[in-house]
Amino acid sequence: MSLDVGNRLEWLSKSVMGMLRSTMRTVWVAVLATMVAAAGGASVPIRGPAFAFAQARIGTRRTDTGHRGPGFGIALARKGPRHTLHLTFDADMTAGMLKRLQAGKVASWYDPAIVQYLRDNQIPAVIFASGMFAETYPDLIGRLARDPLFAIGVHGYRHAAFTANCYGLPFLHTDAERLDDLTRARDTIARITGRAPTLFRYPGLCRDAHDDALVRQAGLTVDTPTVVAGDSFNDNVDAIVRQVIRQARDGGTVIFHLGGPNAPVTLEALKRVVPELRKQGYEFARK
Repeated sequence: MSLDVGNRLEWLSKSVMGMLRSTMRTVWVAVLATMVAAAGGASVPIRGPAFAFAQARIGTRRTDTGHRGPGFGIALARKGPRHTLHLTFDADMTAGMLKRLQAGKVASWYDPAIVQYLRDNQIPAVIFASGMFAETYPDLIGRLARDPLFAIGVHGYRHAAFTANCYGLPFLHTDAERLDDLTRARDTIARITGRAPTLFRYPGLCRDAHDDALVRQAGLTVDTPTVVAGDSFNDNVDAIVRQVIRQARDGGTVIFHLGGPNAPVTLEALKRVVPELRKQGYEFARK
């Protein structure tokens, strides 16, 4: 009889220890899964039978982040990864464009609905304006500069390229011409906005290292886009949308144009691009 009782006690002891080991193993599996998720190994914490069992065993409490977490304070859920994207808009103006505007052949070289769309949706942006554009539309540039959503950058004075063979643009032949164009545009925008611009975008994006040195000499920083929307002289909305979505990367910069006859469907493209990028986790940031 005593032997039978001893066997039963031994069996009971082993059963209890086995259950304890199983419980602890289950708890630590859930903890490890949560730690992997929190460290970036998964966009959301791993959940399953082990998690449910461990949660039932140890209980949960509200963590400092506002998420539900186990009693020892490890978060069980977090938001998915967010990405940052910068939107920029070139506002071009050449001597030929100005003549067409003054002759009444063109109503406007920008689309005010684009600006309104950005404001309505609280999307920050940099407007790279040529000096001639700023002089032609000083009220617009002044208002944008006062709006915390926007910054005004330099896009040359007469939208002339810094190198030859740059998409058919007229080009500046000497360093003296380049520096004069840079400083004239910089000073024009500073006078209109009341603040010195800091960013510069090459007309046509054509450049070399020597040109970059001239830009720095003028007290400006080169801004190079990583995503070219291709909205200039393009009425294919689908192509523009595909281009931007395909090339978008975290921390990238998109170049659009501010509308008008030379960018006829930019607004329609924006209305499709912005919701899609936001759905993919992108947030639009000010430079």
